[in-house]
Amino acid sequence: MARYTHIAFVLSFTVLGWFRANAQEIGFTATVDRTSIAAGEQLKLTVNLSNSREPFEAPSFGGLVVVQGPFENSSFNYVNGRMSSSLGRTWVLTSTKPGTYTIGAAKVRIGGGVVQTEPITIEVTKGSAPPSDAASRQGQDRDANLFATISLSKDKAFVGEQVIATYTLFSRYNSIELSKYELPKMDGYWAEEIDLGNTGWEEGLRTVNGIQYRVAILKKQVLFPQRGGQLSIAPMELTCVVNRSFFNRGSSINIRSNAATLTARALPAAPPPDFRGAVGDLTMSVTTDRTRVKANEAIELTLTYSGKGNLRLLDTPKLEFPNDFESYDPKVTDKISVNSGGMSGSRSYEFLVIPRHEGTFPLDPITFTYFDTGSDSYRTITAPPIEIEVSAGDGSSAAAIQRPNKTEVEVLGKDIRYIRTGDLQLRPKGQHLFGSAAWITGMSTPALALLLFVAWRRKHARDEQDVSGMRRKQADRIVKKRLSEAAKALQGNDREAFYTALGKALHGYLSDKFTLGHAETNAERIRASFTRFENGASVAEEYISLMEAADMARYAPVEDRPRQQLYDEAASLIGRTEQIFRA
Repeated sequence: MARYTHIAFVLSFTVLGWFRANAQEIGFTATVDRTSIAAGEQLKLTVNLSNSREPFEAPSFGGLVVVQGPFENSSFNYVNGRMSSSLGRTWVLTSTKPGTYTIGAAKVRIGGGVVQTEPITIEVTKGSAPPSDAASRQGQDRDANLFATISLSKDKAFVGEQVIATYTLFSRYNSIELSKYELPKMDGYWAEEIDLGNTGWEEGLRTVNGIQYRVAILKKQVLFPQRGGQLSIAPMELTCVVNRSFFNRGSSINIRSNAATLTARALPAAPPPDFRGAVGDLTMSVTTDRTRVKANEAIELTLTYSGKGNLRLLDTPKLEFPNDFESYDPKVTDKISVNSGGMSGSRSYEFLVIPRHEGTFPLDPITFTYFDTGSDSYRTITAPPIEIEVSAGDGSSAAAIQRPNKTEVEVLGKDIRYIRTGDLQLRPKGQHLFGSAAWITGMSTPALALLLFVAWRRKHARDEQDVSGMRRKQADRIVKKRLSEAAKALQGNDREAFYTALGKALHGYLSDKFTLGHAETNAERIRASFTRFENGASVAEEYISLMEAADMARYAPVEDRPRQQLYDEAASLIGRTEQIFRA
């Protein structure tokens, strides 16, 4: 019995010694291939656990960004009766900005205790690569794996000068879905959407501070600042679901982009008298279909502005024709494209004029002044002179008009004239035309007509000086024209043209009715403008809702209601507004 006890004691001591020997060989280390890098460069961190199969806890990276990993490797050896094993994990890390970073301790629980590695200090110096833009750096600082940016093609521009705004999504996730997309709010801009077609991820990867991303352009806009000062675009907000698969519902991540700011510079003071807000690099041409016509025959005069600039914001030119010419409102033809290079193309005004009398008529010189963004100065273009030769029309009213010729008075004779006798249609005594009601009416009518004409001219002059009043009076006529354009686009199933025309109709109508600038037709000003009317608050909210729905459908692939319904609501609301003003 003692012998067996001795053998058991020897075996127990041997096994305990073997475990102690192996326990002494357990190793747990963290190493890096270098402790100093430049911003954007990479280093490798390796954590290795030997002779233990216990799971270990990864260290904190102290602000360093994981570019790749972890990559896991393991090994198991049995040599000369001795077993050894190793489990290692490797991460590729980088930093987006200079500084001192500390990689924390990795931890593993062995037996009843905890073994941990030593912390590692990493020095990051300024990188030699060109720095990324501020918007990307800010987004990367918030979340190095997923962020969005709003970037402007320039940070300073003149009022009316076009600026390209780009909305971009950066992602390092293999799977990502955009579930919610809220348009940024802006104030002080006129915006035109750029059609990007079927948007998706760019083919290549883009590197930001040493980290590669998949990149998608969410949308682009051409912005025209409408007033001077600091103009901002509020942050864009998105909700994305990442890493969704058949077995995984994924994780929802909320993203908030940067806010973009533009310094809008006012145009130089004292512009030429005929300057009407055109800004860019523009030209003008004037053509007529003919310069020799007969009276009462029509002439087409076409005035075309072309180039690169705010073409859709140009006002209709005011041309002066001779008094003998009858003119009509021009037909406007746009050949304008909006792309990543901005707005360019041409806008033509076709004037129909009809000369009523024969003669030679020189037209007043046609000038066009715009602000040239290339030279930062006003430029005036003058068209070559045009002379219209009008001949008498065949059988026309113009041909029947005979103008008196200046001739000497001809003496007919000095003898006694023959006195007519017979039916002289004499009136009874006391019945004279002079002093009668007919005579008084005939004599006073020209004077009264002259007084009425003078009064009308004075009222017309006052109305022309009252710009606000003229805008209010013409608001109904202009909005009907724009609604007609929206109706044509609706029938033609032209989505972009419909929402553009509807947006211009609503914004333009409120702008004219309340004498507001384009940039002032925001929710706050609309509510304030309707406060003086009964039930004005509800009408204002209807306008705001309609405009937001039109803008949402115009700037994003989202339509919350049918286009016909939007059109009917807009027409009905404008009709009710006219009744409110007449009440």
